[in-house]
Amino acid sequence: MDILKNDKNKNQPLPPLTEKEKSVLSYIEDRQAEQGISPSYQEIKDHFGFASFNSVQNYLKQLTNKGYIEIPANQKRAITILHSSGSVQNHVHQIKSEVTKQSSTVEEVLNLPLLGKVAAGRPLESYSHDEFVDVPPSMVRNPGKTFALKVSGDSMIEDGIHDGDIILVQKQATASNGEVIVASIETESTVKRYFMRPHPESREKMIELRPANSTMTSMWYSPERVDIQGVLVGLIRKF
Repeated sequence: MDILKNDKNKNQPLPPLTEKEKSVLSYIEDRQAEQGISPSYQEIKDHFGFASFNSVQNYLKQLTNKGYIEIPANQKRAITILHSSGSVQNHVHQIKSEVTKQSSTVEEVLNLPLLGKVAAGRPLESYSHDEFVDVPPSMVRNPGKTFALKVSGDSMIEDGIHDGDIILVQKQATASNGEVIVASIETESTVKRYFMRPHPESREKMIELRPANSTMTSMWYSPERVDIQGVLVGLIRKF
């Protein structure tokens, strides 16, 4: 009677089976369980409707090479099952479980540099490296190019940016009209909505740094005076 051998390398990865390979292996397992002996090549050929014995030999060879069965020399009905047809699926579940377990131990926050304060009002002091803040990874597109700033002022309150909020900024030197940016003007920095357009009076093409506060007016600068530090990608508020 054929038996399922104990797997000495059960923790080793198993090569995946094709659907047909899995079907052949399942059939062999079922016949062993029902009759206590492996099916003959003829029975396998007839069961699957193979055109020749070569097909049977090819599938058994593939199962042998992948480590699922073992066939002693000149003993065609003495197939030994090394791994059941469900072993590969069990191994996949094991791998997924290990990945999930490892993922749960991975640090669940990013540490981004807090580079000081930025004005949501009049331009404030330029920022310098100070400390770090913990940020959920889902809030950041590119951690290597992202930093944090603490907002001072209320010029962006209508965009939901309040005094004391922490904004997350992705470093880049350009912006599209309508994006909220952090910009430096000489030695000061500010957070505003960016527009490149003609000035209403002079019609000269300038950068408008527009507040989100109906009580305040835009600031206008010639392009060479404005150094874009990055665009807003997230906000953190502590209560």
